[in-house]
Amino acid sequence: MSSTAVSAQGTKIELDTGVSGTPTFTPVVNVTDISGFDGKAAEIDVTDLLSAAKERVLGLQDWGSVTLTTNINLKEPSHSALLAAKKASTERSFKMTLSDGTVIAFSAFVASFPIAAKVDGVYSGAISLTITGDIEITVGT
Repeated sequence: MSSTAVSAQGTKIELDTGVSGTPTFTPVVNVTDISGFDGKAAEIDVTDLLSAAKERVLGLQDWGSVTLTTNINLKEPSHSALLAAKKASTERSFKMTLSDGTVIAFSAFVASFPIAAKVDGVYSGAISLTITGDIEITVGT
């Protein structure tokens, strides 16, 4: 087999619920899907009258957002912390650990916390985190 693909099973995301300045990372439970880091840097047009074609440079990096598709239980500490962060509009630290040990650390605001209910189902929602600042990646060994 030539594939170097890595199984996503075992990936976890945690948020800092500490209050005294010392990080206390709490796992976000019941997550079924994580997607994101979908932003991009702005393209700045620097073409001038002597240019032979359009010229561009990249602006600041924008990491976009992360969406956590989740089976919601508001009695879970991680879910109530996410909802409280949304209500208070507070920036929180997050840490996503991939199954291979790679860690992606970032700060974000909880932009949305929708709750869906349907027949023969559980409460669910796609919680949206808007990233602010740069991200830090530590590749697993």
